[in-house]
Amino acid sequence: MRALARDVEAAGIDTLWAPDHLQRRVPRRPTIGFWECWTIVTAAAEATTTIGVGPFVACTGFRNPALLARMAATLDEVSGGRVVLGLGSGVPARDETWPAFGYDGRAHVGRHEEAVRIIATMLREGRATFHGEHQRVDGAELLPPGPRPGGPPIWVAGKGDRTLRIAARWGDAVNVNVPLTGLADLGEIQRAVVGACQAVGRDPATLAVTGWARVALGDDGIAIDRAGWLPGSPEDIGAMARAFHAGGLAHLTLYVAIDGDPSPYPALTRSSLERAQPILSAIRAA
Repeated sequence: MRALARDVEAAGIDTLWAPDHLQRRVPRRPTIGFWECWTIVTAAAEATTTIGVGPFVACTGFRNPALLARMAATLDEVSGGRVVLGLGSGVPARDETWPAFGYDGRAHVGRHEEAVRIIATMLREGRATFHGEHQRVDGAELLPPGPRPGGPPIWVAGKGDRTLRIAARWGDAVNVNVPLTGLADLGEIQRAVVGACQAVGRDPATLAVTGWARVALGDDGIAIDRAGWLPGSPEDIGAMARAFHAGGLAHLTLYVAIDGDPSPYPALTRSSLERAQPILSAIRAA
């Protein structure tokens, strides 16, 4: 992991994420396991010096929110202010690991909303008191404070109306959980974000919009045409990245698969990083 993180940094990638999942089952394939997210992110921070690191995204149902705020502030300190804090609600209805590991999946969006409020308040103000339906803190403080006034940036994942409104109310950025395959997808995302901002009384111009896309690379380095994935040559993908940026996307996260990987969210490997080099060069040129 540490060597791969250094390779990512050397490749000019700006942010390295780790997923906050316990395991994932893929039909007709062995169950995929994940190392614990915050340990991996800490190792990546120690191995690098410039790139951003963070969870994509930390599930607010897995940890006490005040503790999660302290974890983020502490990692921000030891990394020299490089943490980007992604937060999401998780989807317990589709994730059998919630009950397997003893997590309560009931009212998970309501719990998530209160957790994001506590985390954002603690990181930005250094202290939080909140008595909600699901969460409670009484004068919880960040002592010592993190290295950045206002804490690390908070990117909140959303897709439905409720989670998008949570992101619009508390996030520095929103990551809409829809794979980008073209400008039509970006337009739909932006309209949804504008609606969420209007619902909570926020100027949409103050909320950055981020997104993610996937490529599955064949032996020839051409991205295979799959539903929900970016197809084409490295130059095609570089041009699309440029179009996303011109269209208002603040940041693009890219999942890279080698053809044959069955995962809908492929993990980065040294092989996939090597095969992605022409795409990275094309994006930088664009």
